[in-house]
Amino acid sequence: MWMFKLFINKTLCGSLQQIKINNNLINLKFMKLKNFNRFLFFAFILLFVTQSCVKEGPMGLAGSPGANGANGKDANTSCLPCHSTATMNQKTVEYQYSKHFYGTSSARNTKYCARCHTSDGFKEITADGLFVCANDIPAAERINCSTCHAMGAFDFSGDTASYILRTTTPVFLNYFGNLKAQDFGKVDNLCCTCHQIRGMTVPGIYKNSADSIAKKFDPNFKQLPFFPLDNTKNLTDSVKYQYGMSFDVHDGNQSNTLLGINGFEYPGQTYTRTWKHSDNTCIDCHMNQYNATPTLQHGVTSPTGGHTLRVNYAACNACHTTASSISDPIGLVQSAVTAKITELGNALVAKKLYKKSTTGAFSAEQSHDYVGNLLPKTKTTTLFGTAVSSNVVSPTTGLVVYGGTVQYKLDTDYANRIGRQWTYGELGAAYNYQYVANSSESLGVHNPVYVMQLLQTSIDYLNAH
Repeated sequence: MWMFKLFINKTLCGSLQQIKINNNLINLKFMKLKNFNRFLFFAFILLFVTQSCVKEGPMGLAGSPGANGANGKDANTSCLPCHSTATMNQKTVEYQYSKHFYGTSSARNTKYCARCHTSDGFKEITADGLFVCANDIPAAERINCSTCHAMGAFDFSGDTASYILRTTTPVFLNYFGNLKAQDFGKVDNLCCTCHQIRGMTVPGIYKNSADSIAKKFDPNFKQLPFFPLDNTKNLTDSVKYQYGMSFDVHDGNQSNTLLGINGFEYPGQTYTRTWKHSDNTCIDCHMNQYNATPTLQHGVTSPTGGHTLRVNYAACNACHTTASSISDPIGLVQSAVTAKITELGNALVAKKLYKKSTTGAFSAEQSHDYVGNLLPKTKTTTLFGTAVSSNVVSPTTGLVVYGGTVQYKLDTDYANRIGRQWTYGELGAAYNYQYVANSSESLGVHNPVYVMQLLQTSIDYLNAH
């Protein structure tokens, strides 16, 4: 009996337990279903609110398939012709022979010189459009690839020069006080930003003070009073050419010579501005065919052409020899121009406008000292302001401090002085001498026709007056 009761109890308990478990499963499923319904409800609300916020209308009709887009530029054809490892290494080797690279230009890092003698300075002036840098740049880098090159795009099918060069815009000339722009052409504008006529770039401005010996800076002193040269002025008008003034071209007149502009042109004379190579760009000659054979040129033996920026004369002479039977046309031009420069120099010395050193070098003789006193042509005990104390470098900042005073001394050049003011026509002759003689080492090859006319008309004027 007790066994039957035990069986009944176990059976009933098991059934009740199973029922409880089933109920729990049902409740659990119901809760899950309830939670899922809640999720659907909130998702629907969120979708409705989102659509309401963006105020999106009903979907429009399906559009037709678009055309296939154009393929991008192939780097193998667009980039690697210049930027392959082999090519870049070769350009680097070539450039190390350029005076832009090995010269002492980066040491000229004051704000008046850094504009062209350093990479940092050139980037600054081409970015802000100013003629001088804002400050000295003691840690400036030497001229390098990025000085002239600034990659602006990868599609070179259009204006390639503007894409790859730092500047191609017309150049504001120091000759015109940086107020007039000259367009030399896209590629040449890069070079001519620096290779242009410009006078001394360090201030040389002084005035009288209470102390009769010390003279201080005078903001009214014009250091370049003769730029631009007034070719309509009376040639017999008198001018003071005094210490501190300049009509020098600062070893950078290649651009003006190439275009046949900004020389002193005597009224009534004819000047030819163009010749057979006037349409050439700077790089046509200065980056012509590369010649790895070391060649002696201007006292330096190195490869020529390419990124050396040194003209490969052999490439020029190969054409000229065939066309004109002249084996060295460049040398012939330079010899003729050198002889004419010397002739003009001697004419200036004869007028006591210039003097000639024992080495044969010519230099101008000012008619007045720094403060406008006429320099005599006989020996006197009078002191004249013919020297200036140098600028100094600050020991704390390393920057150049522009200042100093005029130094008064006896004039030892009295025997070479003209003893009167110059005439404007004489000034023009002296300027033309500097225009040609200070054009680096080119000696007229950028435009021999215009150069020879400037020299000859200057000689004719001095001989006639």
